[in-house]
Amino acid sequence: MIFHRKIITLIILSSLMGTAYGQLGHTTTSSYPRSGERYITDTDGIIKMWVNIWGQVTAPGSYLVYDGIDLASLISISGGPSNDANLKKIRLFRELPDVNGKLTQVINLEKFLKSGDKSDFTGVLPNDTYVIPQYLSSYLISNLDIVNTLLSFYNLYTIAQIRQEQSNYYDNQ
Repeated sequence: MIFHRKIITLIILSSLMGTAYGQLGHTTTSSYPRSGERYITDTDGIIKMWVNIWGQVTAPGSYLVYDGIDLASLISISGGPSNDANLKKIRLFRELPDVNGKLTQVINLEKFLKSGDKSDFTGVLPNDTYVIPQYLSSYLISNLDIVNTLLSFYNLYTIAQIRQEQSNYYDNQ
């Protein structure tokens, strides 16, 4: 019993020391935007902003990017689109309304993918969130195991019902 108490005490002290040690290296700059922080200037004087990219890209997340970046570069920074990415229906959510008063928008990169023409690109603004969806067919294929499981349960239920009906038929004979 004394041995267990020493082990528990040692574990508690280790976690407290780990927490205290971990806070020693903590700086006041965070890796996520703070309230009211729309643009950041780095040590070289380059204006940067936080932008989120979610969905079907290699490395979704929040990125600190230079002001003036375009959507193709943003997707590239996040590792590029996955094979399942539907680049015709990228959803954009803005923190503040754009010049047209819109907070949301659907972006189709088909023209860019065919010709390299970036004229339809909208400017990337601070705290924008881009969601790159998955093709419906890809989604269905990736979730076939769920459908397969449900159909297996239905099959078992149907077999049980048939067996029950057969049993009742033979009992009545």
